Amino acid sequence: MKNEIPEVSRSSILAAILPESVQPPLGTGLVLDAWMDAQAGAICRGEWSGWPCAGGFDLLRDAVIAADADQGALWLVDDLKRDLRPCFSIGENSELFLREIRQPLSSGLISMVFFTEDSICEAEVGRRSEYCPDVDSRLGAKTKAMIAIPVFFAQRCRGVFSAVLFDVNPKKSHKETFLHSDFDTLSQAATLWGELMDSQLAGFVMQVGSTITS
Repeated sequence: MKNEIPEVSRSSILAAILPESVQPPLGTGLVLDAWMDAQAGAICRGEWSGWPCAGGFDLLRDAVIAADADQGALWLVDDLKRDLRPCFSIGENSELFLREIRQPLSSGLISMVFFTEDSICEAEVGRRSEYCPDVDSRLGAKTKAMIAIPVFFAQRCRGVFSAVLFDVNPKKSHKETFLHSDFDTLSQAATLWGELMDSQLAGFVMQVGSTITS
C-alpha cells in the first residue's frame, strides 16, 4: 500500500510553499498535482532548494562519455521566460554553455523535440529545416550529428537531454556519427534521470508532510 499524505497536510504544504500567484485547484489529487507542478517548475528554473539531486549529473555524464559525444547537455524548460536553459553540460565549451546559452522555444531542434516529445538521432543536422545555427555560432562550432531525447518528470515533458558531434578537421580521427547503441544509452539515462527526480520530489513531499503533521 502506498503511503498517502492526509488531505489537510497537502493543503498545509501548498499554503507554506506555493507562490501566492499559484491558486491550488479543488480536489485532493489536483492539489497535490498542482504542488508537484510548481516544484518541478522551480527545478527547471534552478530555484528549488533540493536541487541538484546527488548523483544525477554523474548518470548523464557517464552516458555522454559512453557515446563518445563532443558535447552533452540537459536542457530544462523555463515556462516564465519561454526558453530552454542548460542546467548540465559536459564538453570543451561547458562553462560558456551553462553561463550564456539559452534556446528559445520558438526555434531549433531542441525546442522541436521538447514540443513533439519525440526523440531524434540525426546524422546531418544542417539538412534539417528546424536546425538553428545560433548556439553553434555562440560556441564557435558546427554541429554535425545530434541525439536529443525528451525528459519527463512530474507528469509531463520538462526538458531535453542532448548529445552532439561537431564537424571537425576530416584529417583527424573523429567519430562521424552516432550508433543505435549510443541512442539507447542516452535514452536510458534520460529516463532514469526523470525517475530520479520523481523519486526525489516524492520523498520531499513525504518529508514535508511528516514535518507539518508531527
